[in-house]
Amino acid sequence: MSTDLSLFLLSIRGTLASPTVEAARKLHNSTAGAPANIAAAKSLGDLSHMVYVPMEAPKKGAGEFLILDTWNSMDGLNNFFANPTVQEQAGQIFAQRDPVVWAAVDGFVSYHIPAPSGINDRFVTTARGTVKNMEEARKLHNSAIVKTLSKARKAGNLSHESYFRMAAPGSPEAMEWFGVDVWTRADEMMGYYEDADFLAGFNEMFTAEAITAVWVHPKGEWAEW
Repeated sequence: MSTDLSLFLLSIRGTLASPTVEAARKLHNSTAGAPANIAAAKSLGDLSHMVYVPMEAPKKGAGEFLILDTWNSMDGLNNFFANPTVQEQAGQIFAQRDPVVWAAVDGFVSYHIPAPSGINDRFVTTARGTVKNMEEARKLHNSAIVKTLSKARKAGNLSHESYFRMAAPGSPEAMEWFGVDVWTRADEMMGYYEDADFLAGFNEMFTAEAITAVWVHPKGEWAEW
């Protein structure tokens, strides 16, 4: 039995098909969140399923929706989403969607810091962009993150994870980076992202400006694990 562990992050970002977030919640819980579907996903290697909406409410409609799933089996992930029923249910939840599978790359700094008791607010930021050069990106990324770690922690940062898009077998190495951070305070979080030491490395990594967003857990009870 292999003792190697590989984790894969599935991100699905898109626009909700339902007219309201509450209607989307009920639909999600009766499809992706149905007990039988949860059991099937878990049996194939889905370790975590989390859902988010933008921190700023949409001006009309239900707006955007983000799913982040952590898997420990690419075969299991592929088998699960090859199921026509799963695809049909995803089409009911999203009016349009962009599913991407990401994997951690050796050498890019990631960390998780425990949250103090009673600090329960969570804000998730995502950043996505194509890097100019893998080795240069690694150096710039790590320099910015390590240099500003204490500032990030003081601002309420709990974790930083760094991924690259999974390339299809036989394809060139993917150059698209995806970062996920978790915070406890939104106001100080935004100040950190304007820090000169952070921006000096982060802005130089990409061929164009990275796509960034801030997410929160939607109201109500959503099926997650």
